[in-house]
Amino acid sequence: MEKPWFDPNTGHLLLNEYIVGMDSYQEVMEDEILTDDELVKQTERVVSLLQELEATLSLEAKPIATEALCELAVLNALNVKRLQVTTAIPREIQP
Repeated sequence: MEKPWFDPNTGHLLLNEYIVGMDSYQEVMEDEILTDDELVKQTERVVSLLQELEATLSLEAKPIATEALCELAVLNALNVKRLQVTTAIPREIQP
């Protein structure tokens, strides 16, 4: 079954809904500890899939896919930064 990227009613991106159902995510979340080996394994999985995707893209689609992936990476980095800021120990409490 082909999975749509966006909810047809709201237009929202559905990636978060798909993530929780993925075996790779569930394996890591089983014990809620991310090991170096699990991170390496996921990195290798992503690289392999991106190589496969790149080989199938047309000359017209590749620049759009590249920009979309880069913007998704920026969004991820911004979310990580937000988490770092909101979970940081306030300065007045830091030793």
